[in-house]
Amino acid sequence: MPRGVIYADAVRILGGSGPLVSVADTVLGGVLSAATAGGSDVALSLFDAKNEAVRLGHLVAGRITETVGGLGRYDRNQRLRAAHSVLVVSAAFAALDDCLTEGGVASAEFGRDDQVTLALGTPADGGWLPRLLAAEIPAPSADRGHERLLRDLESWAAAFADRLAAHLTGLAVWDAADDRARRAVTTLLASELPTGTVRRYEESLRRLAAELPEVDLWLRGLEFRAAARGLESLEAALLRATSHRDPRRQRAQLAAAYRAVLDRPILGGDVGDLVMPALRDAYVDPRFRVRAAGTGARPADESWWDEVPRDDLGTFLATHLTSPEAADAPLFLLGQPGAGKSSLTRVLAARLPAADFLVVRVALREVQADAEVQDQIEAAVRATIGETVSWPALAGDADGAMPVVLLDGLDELLQVTGVQRSDYLARVAAFQQREAVLGRPVAVVVTSRMAVADRVRVPAGSLAVRLEPFDDARVDRWLDVWNAANRGRLPAPLTPEVVGRFPDLAAQPLLLLMLALYDATGHDALRRDDAAVDSGRLYERLLREFAAREVGRLHRVATQDVPPDLVEAELLRLSVVAFAMFHRLRLWVTTAELDADLAGLGLRPLAEPAPGAFGAGVTAGQEVVGRFFFIQRAQAIQDGQTLRTYEFLHATFGEYLVARLVVEAVRDAAARARARTLRLGPADDDELLQSLLGYTVLTRRSSVLPFARSLLDPSLRPWLVSRLSAAVTRPRYAELRYSPVDKRADYWMSTYSFNLLLLALACGEPVRASELFVHAKDPASWLRDMAMQWQAAVPSGIWLETIETMSVTRTWAADGRRDIVIAPGRGEPAEPVDPLWTHRRPSGVFADHFALAPALTSMNLTGAMSDDALRHAIEPLLARAPHLVSRFVTHDDGSTESIAHSLVNLLLTSMLEESPAALARAYHKAAVLANAPWLYHGSDERASANAVIALIRRLLARDRNRLPKHEVDSIMKSFARFGPDWGRSSR
Repeated sequence: MPRGVIYADAVRILGGSGPLVSVADTVLGGVLSAATAGGSDVALSLFDAKNEAVRLGHLVAGRITETVGGLGRYDRNQRLRAAHSVLVVSAAFAALDDCLTEGGVASAEFGRDDQVTLALGTPADGGWLPRLLAAEIPAPSADRGHERLLRDLESWAAAFADRLAAHLTGLAVWDAADDRARRAVTTLLASELPTGTVRRYEESLRRLAAELPEVDLWLRGLEFRAAARGLESLEAALLRATSHRDPRRQRAQLAAAYRAVLDRPILGGDVGDLVMPALRDAYVDPRFRVRAAGTGARPADESWWDEVPRDDLGTFLATHLTSPEAADAPLFLLGQPGAGKSSLTRVLAARLPAADFLVVRVALREVQADAEVQDQIEAAVRATIGETVSWPALAGDADGAMPVVLLDGLDELLQVTGVQRSDYLARVAAFQQREAVLGRPVAVVVTSRMAVADRVRVPAGSLAVRLEPFDDARVDRWLDVWNAANRGRLPAPLTPEVVGRFPDLAAQPLLLLMLALYDATGHDALRRDDAAVDSGRLYERLLREFAAREVGRLHRVATQDVPPDLVEAELLRLSVVAFAMFHRLRLWVTTAELDADLAGLGLRPLAEPAPGAFGAGVTAGQEVVGRFFFIQRAQAIQDGQTLRTYEFLHATFGEYLVARLVVEAVRDAAARARARTLRLGPADDDELLQSLLGYTVLTRRSSVLPFARSLLDPSLRPWLVSRLSAAVTRPRYAELRYSPVDKRADYWMSTYSFNLLLLALACGEPVRASELFVHAKDPASWLRDMAMQWQAAVPSGIWLETIETMSVTRTWAADGRRDIVIAPGRGEPAEPVDPLWTHRRPSGVFADHFALAPALTSMNLTGAMSDDALRHAIEPLLARAPHLVSRFVTHDDGSTESIAHSLVNLLLTSMLEESPAALARAYHKAAVLANAPWLYHGSDERASANAVIALIRRLLARDRNRLPKHEVDSIMKSFARFGPDWGRSSR
């Protein structure tokens, strides 16, 4: 009897080491040997003994349950993965046996090597066990849900069926009479074996799921609510599979320290009579997306995240940490500021059972930024339990617990130090690989903000996870916790309808907390149904409230008693923080940069250190950002020094503050200008405004100008226009102490005047060249030159985006000068060029002999994309008849066109078969070629003109039947000088 694929061969993988036979006996306690009538050398064909294979599967499952119960977490993960492979292969051969039986083929006709080849798709020579281990059998994983796993298994079984069908076709057992049976069997395999494999696999999986929580997790996932909290389901699932070992001393201390965090409030500091909910209650499991990452991964790009958001964060993390892949490469966890990344690592560290996991949470802001991963882990352990422990000693004493390292805040390490650590994740993966070789496999999770995700390389084998904003269910759950914690302390419970008016803020946990704190102060701004509190007004009230509270603490007075000028001073400092980021074209700023900016504007710390006080006190920058929780502080330690950067939890806070300070500066300068009667000082005494507007165009961030528009009083327009006129006609570069970035003097002045233009337009009325260049003979020419300076000073992408927000109209002033009107609002496509306006001519036929070749060379030098595109479009015409571009005619209908324009219009009108009236007009305008003696000054011009006239003749010969006879006769008359038969052709 041919030797079949012995079921024991697959099961013995679960032993992990040693001779195959002894391992099988050890794992199964001799049960399998007895069941197979004498041991591992007895061939039990899965084709011949389907029922026996199922019975053995039950025996193996029973013994696996007993065996893995005493294993460490990682070994248990490996055994369960091997068991899964056994189930898949077993199910496939059982389904194959079904198909062959139904098709009437004896399984004895297939040898052992044939069966292995069919199962694995590899040659049967050599040892088959390594091939089985290397076979890509789909398995449960964190990024592959059960439904997707079943689809992948069905595809795997379909490939198995294809290989089997090809093999059956070549077997010698078939004779001519069996050909119909062979075809029937191969058809049956293709249609039934894949679904049969999945069906038998699920049957086996369900039997194991009753005993093994991990298998139950593969099969059903965790029971979760859309707004589950605190990863409770994760902990419950892992406790079902716990080893119940008592953790060793240091592991127990770490676990106790992390567990205690669950009972601490989500926000520290004095919040008056309010109660901050504990982390265990307030942390709501977010939605998330997950993708396998590696070479070519682009987690910083929105388009890369094309996966559907998931709700089962507990299921995902439990599956990941109970799979062998967790020890192969890091899990890269990403999110926006305030999304809860750090809170997630705190909750995860607290929830993982200490009996089965050795957790070390590393706040990267608190360890040496340039240290090796192992050194960072050891520093975090010491900071947590107050004891110096080497990583090898800690991991080596884990007693079967799976080490899990949580590296929180990679963005801080990259952002604060400026050190190039693009290989940090690769170093983490290398650390994991080393530890696995040394028998200390470790899972690692690394968190980072999305903004710096493009600054690191993601190693192969990694999973990337992105936390999603709160949906309605999660907002509801968070509000339930908040209202319950502060029952009796709030004016009224905060409802989803109230916070739902501000979806951008409510979608991030920390910003939702900010809304709740503001509402709890008794203000009804959030709750009013009258019109509406737009985001700008809400930001103003929020910022003023928090500024008043912090200043009141500083001066020990009640919030309502804080003088308004102190609140304004605080908001001024916050606005400088916003500008520090804005001018540097990033969302964060360092302490040194912020201190320099504040000093440049003459702003010092409000609280000076007492004489003889210990330490140097805080700087002005540290003081202003230290009082506001909606400014996030990133930190890292480099060369023994603590470095910090600051950013707003929501970028639009900074954008609002930029707009606010700009408008305040405009109001102040305009008021001083109106109050100045004798004009003894300089009329343009607006140093603060120049400081703010000369470095970065306001449209650099999308919300700044809309915020400014909502804050500006239209009555400020006359001052803005007069100041803009002075800036573009009498530019004066001030020597400013405030210099956040280096800027050429001419670029500084151009940026300043362009921002004045944007503010003038934000008042709602157009700006005309003639009101800026009042005394110029040609205001349009002056504005054109100024526009070229603006374009040179503003980055090209921002320039084009800004131009999209305005319309430009060429016109004439009342006194006959050329004028240009720039109006606010999204502009329509540019109006057609009026050659008379361009060439400053009243009418008539004229040849403007501008130097075409130098003009094209100039375009080639400047290299503007738009110039290149237009030049490329007309290059065929320039090559054949360049002079036609500079010859212009005013036609009877009042329009003025170049000959080139008329010719192109005729070609397109003819080819696109437009109306006969439009076609006739096009021919009449092109007919000027026949009677324009200034087209024939030289032989080259005569030759090209005659070639063009010949082209018109061929077009007319084709189009004459589309035109009325009188129109054809009129066109022919225009070309009479070329002969009476011009335009006719034989047909």
